Amino acid sequence: MNESQGHWLLRAWQKTHPGAVVPQDLELPLDTAQAWRQLERQLRLKSGELAHSVAEAHGIDVANILEFKPPASNPLSLQVCRQDRILPFDLKADPPLIATSDPRLPPDERDRLKFALGQNFKLVMLSPDDIETGLTRLFAEESGAGGNRYSLELGTHEAGENQNVQIAKAILREAIDARASDVHIHPFVGGYAVRFRVDGVLRRIATIPASTGVNLARYFGAHAGLEPNPLIAQDGRLQLNYGERNVDVRLSILPVFDGIRIVCRLLEQGRSFSLSNSGFSTSDYRALKRLVSFGTGIVMLTGPTGSGKTSTLYALLSELNDVGVNIMTLENPVEYVLPGISQVQVNDAQGLSFGDTLRAILRQDPDVVLVGEIRDEETARIAAQAALTGHMVLSTLHTNDAMAAIPRLLGLGLDAATIADAVVGVVSQRLARKLCSDCSTETAAPLSAAEAEYQRLAGELPARRATGCEACSFTGYRGRLPLAEILEVSVTMRTALLDGVCSVEALREANKGHQTSMTESAKRWLVSGSTTLEEVSRVLGLHFWNELAKLRGASLQIGADDLMAKSHRREARSSLLIVTPDERLAQALGQEIEMPILSALDSTGACEQLRHENSIVAVVIDGRHVSETFEVWLRELRSRLAWSGLPVLFLVDEAQRELRTLIDAFDAHAVCTEAGRNPLAGINDGLRRILT
Repeated sequence: MNESQGHWLLRAWQKTHPGAVVPQDLELPLDTAQAWRQLERQLRLKSGELAHSVAEAHGIDVANILEFKPPASNPLSLQVCRQDRILPFDLKADPPLIATSDPRLPPDERDRLKFALGQNFKLVMLSPDDIETGLTRLFAEESGAGGNRYSLELGTHEAGENQNVQIAKAILREAIDARASDVHIHPFVGGYAVRFRVDGVLRRIATIPASTGVNLARYFGAHAGLEPNPLIAQDGRLQLNYGERNVDVRLSILPVFDGIRIVCRLLEQGRSFSLSNSGFSTSDYRALKRLVSFGTGIVMLTGPTGSGKTSTLYALLSELNDVGVNIMTLENPVEYVLPGISQVQVNDAQGLSFGDTLRAILRQDPDVVLVGEIRDEETARIAAQAALTGHMVLSTLHTNDAMAAIPRLLGLGLDAATIADAVVGVVSQRLARKLCSDCSTETAAPLSAAEAEYQRLAGELPARRATGCEACSFTGYRGRLPLAEILEVSVTMRTALLDGVCSVEALREANKGHQTSMTESAKRWLVSGSTTLEEVSRVLGLHFWNELAKLRGASLQIGADDLMAKSHRREARSSLLIVTPDERLAQALGQEIEMPILSALDSTGACEQLRHENSIVAVVIDGRHVSETFEVWLRELRSRLAWSGLPVLFLVDEAQRELRTLIDAFDAHAVCTEAGRNPLAGINDGLRRILT
């Protein structure tokens, strides 16, 4: 073996690939990063292949740079990290994980690292380029790079914090824990409602007094650097630090007729985007991989806001991301920071349009360009020209389905020949909620009208139904999955475009066999028991049923009301829940106040009402008939009902002093009545206190 073949990288490769053919004249430089790149190029290795070989040869694991989250406290300097070719990958692990591109750490370097960390550590493998990417991100964040963004620490309680600050932090913590994408705080029946958008659907979490809602708007606005003016609409950004999690917040404050409306979009940074983990079916995954394997052309994603377009675009970029590929993005705004990718945010304030910025990006020698949205003729023309000159362009359009993207591009001024040459494919997608694995049940008789109609048209039943449990907050769903329509432009369709065909139906016929439908995608998820018929109907509407009937060559036999009947909770007119064994009190209260009354005999019945009725704004609990120990009774109530987050008013007798003391200890409200006196007036006054 000559000197070049004695390089430690080459020895590691040959150890894991015995008999592999290596060029006789291969000479590797001493520098690890240079040798690594040269060996990958000479042996034509795929990204990550050499890292796996070196890791296997040295008996360590391979890390994934997409999973790297910069530690809050880093004891290692940039000089030490570069000198030892290491990255503090996960200091919270036991033992801490240190990534390296050269696992041959000498004993003195190991001892120095052990001393700096205060404990033993474990080495994991990353390529030199991934190490550099991680170090750039780590020390850029430590030096405060990344823009003028206001920060809010959620995990600490500072002395002197008032109640409004505590409520604001509690709402944000609860939203992050609940996996919410948005927080809504808005005027509601004299007070304010707090709602979280979880898995695409809004859930009411709590009601708060009107004064608290206004104070929250001031608090969020101040931390986002907004003007203290409640009469104008304003947008801002702030960053939340919650343990090891960093969450960017896009804040929108809007004055409305009866107060102020606040919406916080939560964007958790450090999130890993991967096409294989995006939830697509195997056939859809392969189709998406084919679209980005062309190397040039335009791939477009369509769908409404919140349909997962950005996540899919980032997942496609992760498939293309490689040390040998220059990827640049043009976004407004940049939502997630992607390691190793140059992201540019459009600055409208400085007069730079999408078109101007896209021209500048194309002068940066990119291989792949992501354009956040093709919104005008100029952007469409430049994107098409980029695709025709050897670039891969990913972008979005707002259309109802995949094929509608073609007439949309024609409407933006592109000619049919340009579209035929430039467009590789179009993906239209929606997100449907995924059934909770803890509580879903098999579909069984009796069938709903919609289930029976589906069985008639599809020849099979949806596999499972939603139920609801604590794990899914009694919704029956947890997480989401994509319903995808993927159009791969065929030679026949290109010919049709060049022949002047521009109608959607004619193009669809020309592209037959090269396009999947969203209805077919939904059917696959239904038969696999991943989602429900109600959820598919909610997301796709009557279009799903009409397409299903068309595929069968039949007509629908029941009306839209039965097809779109929903089993999930719907918000109706605001109502009040009273928990009492006294039916006459419930009836009298219904006549006294101007809102519908729902009643339950005990806490079990109340819990069921709260699970299925989303219109309830407050709960009245009659404590005058308690026969068990007051403290036990209260704790049981709290364990059963506290999850609803609704204000509660207790009705007690004047003689129940112990119960009144306990209610005060729980920081709850109570109405005290004298024996034989009508309690309705007191209940009315109490409701005004807790709802306004």
